[in-house]
Amino acid sequence: LLKSDKLSKKEKIEFLNKNESQLERIEWLVTSLLKLSRLDNGFVKLKKEKVEVAKLIDNCLNPLLIPIELKNQNVVKQIDNFEIDIDFNWFSEAIINILKNAHEHTNAFGTIKVEASDNSMYSSIIISDNGTGISKQDLPHIFERFYKGKNSSNESNGIGLALAKSIIESNNGYIDVESEVGIGSLFIIKYF
Repeated sequence: LLKSDKLSKKEKIEFLNKNESQLERIEWLVTSLLKLSRLDNGFVKLKKEKVEVAKLIDNCLNPLLIPIELKNQNVVKQIDNFEIDIDFNWFSEAIINILKNAHEHTNAFGTIKVEASDNSMYSSIIISDNGTGISKQDLPHIFERFYKGKNSSNESNGIGLALAKSIIESNNGYIDVESEVGIGSLFIIKYF
């Protein structure tokens, strides 16, 4: 199509922009699949270190601040001051995927809440939203690779939450989700 003389310059630019967007999606998908494969096959050597949870959350929210602002969404943070022993970069990837999911499934002017606390039994990070929620039929499959729930956007490829779960479990954590359609979702990450 781009070689065709039948397209105007404006149509060619529009087509190139669409191609660029699709290529970025393909690149993200391939990269995510490679990461997931490396984790699944034990090729990833985690570099665990003590990480301040407040710093981790701020780092994960940073790349999403502009899309969140464009949707006029509100981010509420309730974070205790404590550290967890994780691979900062890999764990950031997991949290970003969950936050991105919350952002995408929360309407304009909605709220995304991040809570972090530590007690004598476990440390937890809870990410919740008042978005579209996940149906009861989809809930048991939400962390399966390539699974797309009926509320998933066309942009979704069913990799982000599967990757997040694999990363969290590789860091000796546990993740669960609670959700209700029309009410929102709650992702609970625990370290014992």
